Amino acid sequence: MNTAIIVAAGSSTRFAKSLKTVTPRPADKLLAPVSGYPLLYHTIRAFNDHPQINQIIIAANAGNKKAIAEIVKKYHFPKVVSIVMGAQTRATTVAKAFKSIKNSSPKDIVLVHNGANPLVTEKEITDCVSACNKYGSAAVGGKITDTVKEIHKGHIIKTHNREKLAGMQTPQGATHELFKKALTKAEKELKSGAKNSFTDDASLMENLGLKVKLIPASAHNFKVTTAHDLERVRHLMGETPSDFLVGIGQDSHEFEKSPSAKKSATLTLGGIEIKNHPKLKADSDGDVILHALYNAISQAIGGGSLGLFATRECRLKRVTDSKKYLRPLLASLARKHYALNNIGIQLECSRPKIDPIAPQIKKSLARITGLPSRRIGITATTGESLTAFGRGRGIQCFAIVSLKKV
Repeated sequence: MNTAIIVAAGSSTRFAKSLKTVTPRPADKLLAPVSGYPLLYHTIRAFNDHPQINQIIIAANAGNKKAIAEIVKKYHFPKVVSIVMGAQTRATTVAKAFKSIKNSSPKDIVLVHNGANPLVTEKEITDCVSACNKYGSAAVGGKITDTVKEIHKGHIIKTHNREKLAGMQTPQGATHELFKKALTKAEKELKSGAKNSFTDDASLMENLGLKVKLIPASAHNFKVTTAHDLERVRHLMGETPSDFLVGIGQDSHEFEKSPSAKKSATLTLGGIEIKNHPKLKADSDGDVILHALYNAISQAIGGGSLGLFATRECRLKRVTDSKKYLRPLLASLARKHYALNNIGIQLECSRPKIDPIAPQIKKSLARITGLPSRRIGITATTGESLTAFGRGRGIQCFAIVSLKKV
């Protein structure tokens, strides 16, 4: 009977320190909501649904034991057979959970996993179990890609060969008999005054003289340590942040027929001037891109249409430069502590040809909004000439924006 021990007894000290710069502030990272469920739910489910795991033991602390019991009951995790109180260190917590295992034979597998690693894959669990069966012990980890330096009193004293180094994740495990021997030896050494923190389970096996088989970790299997790690998990699971806003805007104008329809006329589009092209008919410069963008941003933050603002500016103050319409709106955005995340522009017209001038429009929009041009997309269509815009009588623009809290 294979057993998974899920360690959920940590104090989350580093996580708590990181909360001062991130909102909202979950009280316990393991209980923080991720895609509608507590983070720990996703960890438990990974092992509960795995066909090679027969029972689960969760090590909790005094602050979260009741909440974890409620999660197990509410979401019907039948493989969870017990929730035990953790101890002062990870090694002693694992030892306490291990002693509560029942109905296990010497060759059965025991895996230990961090409750704060919710994105562990089925393959990682399967490969870890298989390697334990073959080699006796195994652990999930990934090769180090950064250059690793050893420091002493704030100075670098040595560079280590990263080809021989790995950053460890979980699960980590061994056969029941090897795990028992490793824990017994570690307990004796610690009682005799030996200094070894045994920060992971592989170190217990190493202390027994075993070579632990390394199982490649998936890119998304990492431990949630800070509030930013939590946001990363939410993103990877496709969760839309509560402070993420979206708006859509539209504008259209027909081309002037006279007198600016002459070859000497200038079209304004996305803040750039296109010489020898008919101007769009409007009280302002008729920039449909900036007008649609205004409506999209205003809609996202609960504002009104451009017409409510532009008509007054055009007629009373004679402001025709559409860039000036956007400035107070962008200032309002900043006051509300939001920033543009990306901009999407869709144009329908037969003239001018948009693709050749799209890079120039992107640069102009980047200057106007402060958003990097790589986060601005511009596409265009003639609509098979089914509308007046596709037949060359004007330009229609749709803009969509996403905003993020800053």
